[in-house]
Amino acid sequence: MNKFLNSLLLLLTPALFLHAEEILIEAESFSEHGGWKLDTQFIREMGSPYLLAHGLGEPVRDAKTTFQVKNGGTYQLFARTKDWVARWKAEGQPGRFQIKINGKALKTTFGTRGAEWHWQEGGAITLGKGENTISLGDLTGFNGRCDAIFLSSSGKTPPNDSKILAAWRRDLLGISEKPIDKDYDLVVVGGGYSGLGAAISGARMGCKVVLIQDRGVLGGNGSSEIRVWAKGNIRRGKYPRIGEIIEEICDHAKKSPGTYEEFEDAKKEAIVRAERNIDLQL
Repeated sequence: MNKFLNSLLLLLTPALFLHAEEILIEAESFSEHGGWKLDTQFIREMGSPYLLAHGLGEPVRDAKTTFQVKNGGTYQLFARTKDWVARWKAEGQPGRFQIKINGKALKTTFGTRGAEWHWQEGGAITLGKGENTISLGDLTGFNGRCDAIFLSSSGKTPPNDSKILAAWRRDLLGISEKPIDKDYDLVVVGGGYSGLGAAISGARMGCKVVLIQDRGVLGGNGSSEIRVWAKGNIRRGKYPRIGEIIEEICDHAKKSPGTYEEFEDAKKEAIVRAERNIDLQL
């Protein structure tokens, strides 16, 4: 199974799973991203998206979530991160952030070492049985990065070798390698404008459609990820109905690139999810 399919499975499966006394929390699964942004650009290389604190020098709001602990006690915490300027031997470690457990910040500052992605140890923490909270606190506003947090009651260091990391994640997240068989009339791969148009049109003509997208949002270049505005002539002359669906889903940004809000990711997703004949795999 290649990295793309592994990544797609991670996106389509709940990203937190209890496995004995080991807990893996994927950063993209946080219920509140706060001011952190979901970076999906390197899914194929990373095997997973990650959270990015892009604040233009102003610390962004905390990303937060809750998680369940089967057995309370002492756990070792590891965060998968890196010092993103280390490859240039630059000083200052601009991507610094902290992790808070149940509202209390750990002493370790993360994102301070390593030019490559690795598991930075955060020390011992105490977790209660049942629900606990975790948050990422940006310290700089200069692109701190967090891929995942691993909690281990045995102190076991998680693997970082890309050859085994994907299988290790699947195991902890409870993802089976066995394919799931389903029947569709139309399979659309790619959730850009052409894919959206094909899927919606097919569904409205009665086809059972699956729309598969490997990003966190729909729209392709016309989403908030890339922010190329929708411009062009539709519904013209002798063909006034050509472009109706595009007109329905398109943004109305005033310039390119515009603001995040102008590209209306939520509107695109809501239109697709309203179609009963579309199985959206986002």
